[in-house]
Amino acid sequence: MSTHFSRVDAGQFRDALNNALRTAMKRSQISILEEAVICFEENRCTITCTNLNQWCQAEIPAHGETFSFIVPKTRSLLTACQHFSGELDFSFTSEPTKEEPDPEGVVFVSDGKRSLQRRTTPASEFPVMPKPAYETQYPIHAEKLLERFKRVKYALSGNTNRPARCCVEFQDNRVFAVDGYRLAVSADPELTVKTPFFIPPEAMAELQMFKGRDCILSVGKEWAAFENESLRLFTRIPANDGLDIDQAIPKSFETEYSVSVDALWDEVKYLNGFITAKNRAPIRFDGQTLALETPEGSYSSSIGLPPISVRGFNAQYLLDGLAQFKAKKADTVTMKVSHPHAPLLLTDGGDDLAMVLPVRLKDAA
Repeated sequence: MSTHFSRVDAGQFRDALNNALRTAMKRSQISILEEAVICFEENRCTITCTNLNQWCQAEIPAHGETFSFIVPKTRSLLTACQHFSGELDFSFTSEPTKEEPDPEGVVFVSDGKRSLQRRTTPASEFPVMPKPAYETQYPIHAEKLLERFKRVKYALSGNTNRPARCCVEFQDNRVFAVDGYRLAVSADPELTVKTPFFIPPEAMAELQMFKGRDCILSVGKEWAAFENESLRLFTRIPANDGLDIDQAIPKSFETEYSVSVDALWDEVKYLNGFITAKNRAPIRFDGQTLALETPEGSYSSSIGLPPISVRGFNAQYLLDGLAQFKAKKADTVTMKVSHPHAPLLLTDGGDDLAMVLPVRLKDAA
């Protein structure tokens, strides 16, 4: 029988475990994917979780010996960690043999006031973490990239038969999402990539773990990673040539308006309140008026822009596009329109663009 010891800061351990568990499955037929493997190596403690598509590895300083284990139902360990403070001592006891070098064991955890004791399973039962090869690296500011993702994610496709369209695409200095009905683009000259690639939204959302710190984005053929000195998140990425959005975005327009984001939002929101899953009616737009016809009644709102030929739009799609600019606190956007069957563009004249395809109206066909 052997016993090993190590000590960490309770707050750091709690935060690291919480971060790592974000990529663990909450429920899985493969139970090990719900857990974290905890490894102590003299001066560091590394916590790893995975759902096999994403991996998260969090590292904190430690002082002690080398040992590793898995605590079944790891989330209950996180619950206990909410009540630990100060220095946290780990004592791990197992009985390795030649036939079973990595057996089950017992871990005792204490901050001097509160303690717990749990049986453990062997760390060797955890999936082997891949070692991806990366071709390019880019320094990024996690918080800034996360905010850009939040603005464009509404246009992600839900069609899992086309996995690349379910991901955010990076192309030159732009990140964008497209679902066949909408296109949302955010540009930033501080991050310009050499070749296009895709990042799943689940990985993009976890940029919040970096808490606004700078990190490195590494990209290979099958994997991409966000990492800094203490946290590593890497994800599978789909192979695809990408969309040439410069070909998808119209170059010429018949009419351009400068419109108030909040004012247009309020009027579209008003009409959207009368649209139900049963009627799914489009709103009609002719420049001067937004209008809606449903089996229950007629509704309209005057917005006072110069007249154009009538066209239809999905109200929720327009709201999503406007929300992209509300998130930037933009006062006005330029609305660009052409013939009734061409996309509508919203742009702030800066880094963001939203494109919404029209809905064909029966009486305007």
